[in-house]
Parts: sequence; structure tokens; C-alpha cells
Amino acid sequence: MKNKLRRMLKTTESEPKEKPSPTKQEQQATAEQAAWLEKGADILTFEEEWIVRIDHRYPLTAQHGHRSFEAVFESLQLPHPPLALDVPLEQVIFFDTETTGLKGTGTTIFLLGFARFEKGDLLMRQYFLPHPHYEAALYHHFLHDIGEDVRFVTYNGKSFDWPQIKTRHVFVRERVPRLPKVGHLDLLHVCRRMFKGLYDSYRLTRMEERIGFERTDDLPGFLAPMHYFQYVEHQNPAIMEGVLEHHLHDCLTLVSLYDECNRLVTHRQDASSQIRENIAVWLADLGIHEQSVKHFGQAEELTAQGWLRQGFLYKKLRQYEEAVDCFQKSETYEGYIELAKWAEHIAKRPDVAYDYTEQARKMLEQHQLLSSRRERLITELNHRSLRLQRKCQQ
Repeated sequence: MKNKLRRMLKTTESEPKEKPSPTKQEQQATAEQAAWLEKGADILTFEEEWIVRIDHRYPLTAQHGHRSFEAVFESLQLPHPPLALDVPLEQVIFFDTETTGLKGTGTTIFLLGFARFEKGDLLMRQYFLPHPHYEAALYHHFLHDIGEDVRFVTYNGKSFDWPQIKTRHVFVRERVPRLPKVGHLDLLHVCRRMFKGLYDSYRLTRMEERIGFERTDDLPGFLAPMHYFQYVEHQNPAIMEGVLEHHLHDCLTLVSLYDECNRLVTHRQDASSQIRENIAVWLADLGIHEQSVKHFGQAEELTAQGWLRQGFLYKKLRQYEEAVDCFQKSETYEGYIELAKWAEHIAKRPDVAYDYTEQARKMLEQHQLLSSRRERLITELNHRSLRLQRKCQQ
């Protein structure tokens, strides 16, 4: 009897234990991941979380708009100060995000990605957050991939995308790499300076006119959050196809738009007088005087403010003869005030300075200004006139 019980106990212990059935959540996750894998995506895991990474590679001969990516590759080699990026080429990333809202700590980044030149191609990489509570995995892999010292080329990223990343990183910073050292070239600000007065809107899709790219059947960006919430509910990758394509075009547009702006700044592309004037003023504000002079010189005609700004530039360079010519052509009260200063202090002609002062007064009467500014200018002109009258009588 004892031997029989011993044999029965041994048999029971040697039988393999049955594995517990996968939970409904595990079954759904497996099916969800398989659906992404079928679309050519990669599943990246971190601790108990996972995200989706999608890569596209383009040869340099490929185009987005009317120029190839090879042209952008060449533009990145040009050391022109306003658009130069002081890191190796592989550390320059053309970056964009998609979020569940425009602001606030409750806003989640569910899609981020970048285009970057790598191994003789242009790599377009997207990171998708399948579930809002997997943010640690999202930032772990994104920060690991971009490295510790990068330069972002974005469109409104300096005031939106990167601050959003810093905000969300706070919630997972104990688990993921620290944020890298980041330099920033925001093409929104570049376009506003270069194309001032030419567009009523500086939306990225509007700037695509300059690179010769037109979207077809594009999903409007404001619908992206709605699609993401639908995805979270149904776990169907097809729901995100339009959002992914919209985001991909945003990043590729940054690549081509950078080249467009760089060509205009480096004189490798013809431009209207208005664009040349805008670039010249922008460069003058940055203190890049030599290039500013070149752009002013290439403009066939200038606005009154353009002549005025060119005059101030020549004055700063102590090229007074050229400055006087520009101030005269501006036909503005500011220009006549500068002419009065020149006549009094440089040419030593108080009588001429007095005439310029009176012309400035007449021009000032034709301009609508804030009363406080008008009163201040009139007081200054009155003071100047009295001083010049005394000098003329001596």
C-alpha cells in the first residue's frame, strides 16, 4: 500500500503544470503588435511597455517637391551663419510631433519622428505611442536613437514641440535617458523673416508652395487627436495611416524647405526684390553686415523702409556717402532726421541740417503715430531747429 501511494505521488509531481491561459489584454496586445508587424513596422519594448517604430529610407536621388534630397545634403555643408548647424551631418534631425492637444500638462505626444541623413540615404523614422501609459518606452527609444548632442530643424518646434517633450519627459525622467544638448533652427521664424509681406499665412502647408510640393488627400492636422483616440479604443493600425502620412510629409517638407531657404540666403537662387530686402534686413539685425550689403545690392528696388534700413547699415559701417543716398531715397521722416544729423555733425553744414530738420517735421505731420511718440519727436526736432538756427547765426 505504501509503495502504491509513493508511485502515485511521484507521478503527480512529475506531470508538467499547465500554463495559465493568456489574458484578454495579452491576446489583444499580441494581435495589435502583429498588425503593425504586417505593415513593416518594428515593435520596441522597454520594461513592460512597447511602442511602434516605422522606418522609411529614401535615396538621395528621391525628391520631395522640385529638388532632390541630394540638394539638401549639399546645403547642409554650407557654413552660412543664419542657417549653419555646428554639428556633424548625422546629428541634424528634421523633427516634428503630433499631440493630443495644443497645450497643458495633460497633452500627450503620441507620434514623434525625424528625417536624418544616414549611410548615404535619407532616413525617415517615426515613433508611435500605442497606449498613453507607455510613454517611458517612447522616450527611452527616441532619446537613445538621437544621441546626446543634436540640432533640431523644426517648424514652430522651438516654442511648441521641444517644450512639450521637456514637459512630458518630467513624468518619466527617472526611467529614461536625460534630455540631450539641443540646438534649434526654427524654420517658422526663418520664413516669417524671409517671406515677410508675401503671404497671409505661414502654415507649413502654405510654405510647401515654395518647394513645389502639393499634398493630395491629406488628413488635416487638427483631426489627428481624434484618430489617435479611436486607435486607443480599437487598436487598429489602419486608423492611423492618414496621421502617419501627414506627419511623414511634415518632416520631409522641413528637409526641402531648409534647402529652399538656404539657397536664397547663399545667393544660389534668384529671388524677388522683396525677398532680397527681407533677407538683408534680417542679416543686418543679426549683425552679419557683409552679407546684408550683398542682399541689398541684389534687390532691384527697395521699399521706403528698405532704403532706410540700408542707410542705417551704411551708417554703421561708416560709409556716409552711401548712407546719405539711401536716406534721401527713403523719403521718410526718419531718413530726414538722419540726414540732419549727417549735415550737422559730419558735413558741418548747419544750414543744410536745418532744412533737413524742417523736412522731417513736414513728413512727421503726414504719419499717424502714437501721441506720446509724436510729442517726443516734435520736441526733439524743435530742440534741433533752435540749436541749428543759433549755429547759422554765428
